[in-house]
Amino acid sequence: MRASLLSVPRRHRVHAAKALVAAVVAFVAGTTFAVVGAAVAWVGFDGRASFAAGPSLRQVLAVGLYEALVAVLSVGVAFATRHPAGALSILVTLLWALPSILLGLGGPTLADLNDQLPHGAGDHFMRPAAETPYGPVTGVLIVAAWAATAHLIGLYVLRRRDA
Repeated sequence: MRASLLSVPRRHRVHAAKALVAAVVAFVAGTTFAVVGAAVAWVGFDGRASFAAGPSLRQVLAVGLYEALVAVLSVGVAFATRHPAGALSILVTLLWALPSILLGLGGPTLADLNDQLPHGAGDHFMRPAAETPYGPVTGVLIVAAWAATAHLIGLYVLRRRDA
């Protein structure tokens, strides 16, 4: 980090560049893994399922977009905490533990709360055929709002701490 800030003293550029690189890498990896997963599923279903090109392409791109937004969220959290264990703890809680607890406890209120978390919203826009409380565009916007919030908090902490 020190070398990055010495070579590019404008904090927002360093932060944006790191988030952009993480988003691009995550998008490429996410779409690649989604294509591989669809190919494996196609072979595994042995003609008993339909893999139409349009919906499959949409789902592959949705997985890539979700991965890119989670990468931006992760960069923001990492900049805010400045400690790997802290960032990992926050991300595991937000993306895995909290949704598991909310859905495990059950109830419509907790399910509605889960729908506002990145995992729940991402699930709703990656699986368009499922019954969802809102459309895929709203799901993308919810995950993007989480990513933007984490990005802005990380940028604020970077400017304050490394001034």
